[in-house]
Amino acid sequence: GNFINVTQSIVVLDDVNPTAIAPSPTTVQCIGDVPAFDITSVITSDNASTPIVTFVSDVSDNQTCPETITRTYNVADDCGNSIQVSHIIIVDDDTPPTASDPVSIEIYDTANIPNPDVNVVIDEADNCAIPIVALISEVSNNDTCQLIITRTYSVTDDCGNTINVTQTITVDDVTPPTASNPAQTVIPGGPAPAPDVNVIIDEADNCTVNPVVAFVSQVSDNNPCPESIIYTYSVTDDCGNQILVTHEVLLTDPIL
Repeated sequence: GNFINVTQSIVVLDDVNPTAIAPSPTTVQCIGDVPAFDITSVITSDNASTPIVTFVSDVSDNQTCPETITRTYNVADDCGNSIQVSHIIIVDDDTPPTASDPVSIEIYDTANIPNPDVNVVIDEADNCAIPIVALISEVSNNDTCQLIITRTYSVTDDCGNTINVTQTITVDDVTPPTASNPAQTVIPGGPAPAPDVNVIIDEADNCTVNPVVAFVSQVSDNNPCPESIIYTYSVTDDCGNQILVTHEVLLTDPIL
């Protein structure tokens, strides 16, 4: 019945790192669309325990269009064995801004043509940032009577996505020229003078520098002493807008 005891030591040593699968790369349009970190998005496993996932950091490459953000998670088991995995998030705005064509304008005098103004674009918008509006070009059809000016504006976001909008300005001259009826001319005796366009001295127009004055008709009342003769003249601008003016010549008795 004599005996002794002997002992065996069994050491359980976990020195095996856990494993993990990082979330698949994510692409978003805007920095505001970057999702918050989510530890449940990391799929983990371990030989002995359930690993603990913690958020470590977001690091940007400080580039734009695209910007790459590397999101790092730490995965650790109960024995302190750990690995890190990364979730790649790409911020890449490829959506163009939006805007409507500015309201068309119709005017009747070249003096009233407005200057280019980016503020005529009133509803520019973008999915990420406030876009910039700029004048690109101004093209005229060079027509005298219906001048059409087409102004093109660009609308551009921070990533260079751009659209163009156009505004049409039509200068349609429908305004007749102006002129006064010459004062009555009294001629004792006669004869009736020949028509003379130079009796019209104040013809003017909103667009045409020198409206054309032309003789239209000469009509007498056929009364003697005095005889009234009405001379009619037309005043016409370059677009065919016209008025008529009259000049009365009174032929009186030469002996008063």
